[in-house]
Amino acid sequence: MYVHPGPDPVGSQGGDAGHSTGQQPPVRDAAPGHPPGQAPQAAPRQQNLTDPPPHGPGGEGPLLDLRSTIILMLGILVATAAGVLTYRAQQDAATAALASGGAFAGGVLFFQKIIAG
Repeated sequence: MYVHPGPDPVGSQGGDAGHSTGQQPPVRDAAPGHPPGQAPQAAPRQQNLTDPPPHGPGGEGPLLDLRSTIILMLGILVATAAGVLTYRAQQDAATAALASGGAFAGGVLFFQKIIAG
């Protein structure tokens, strides 16, 4: 005897439950204690400012601290500006490179003095 499979009542566990009415089948929880349909998330971790900076894969600390990085970046900006302006005025790459080097050295010394350390 053959029985034709008809639409199942909404909420049953068989076949295409709820699909004929446009409803989604119930979603199982990934972990107990969480709302249905949402994956558990890790609790936010607050960073303690007295902790040392994170270490790299080999256990060593960062290559440069923040102060040194800012000083070197400002020195590079000064050197780039001096080199571009010198090249535009002289049309000589060697003169522009020498001006950039001097501006970088002077800029690093200047910013080292004025940035509190």
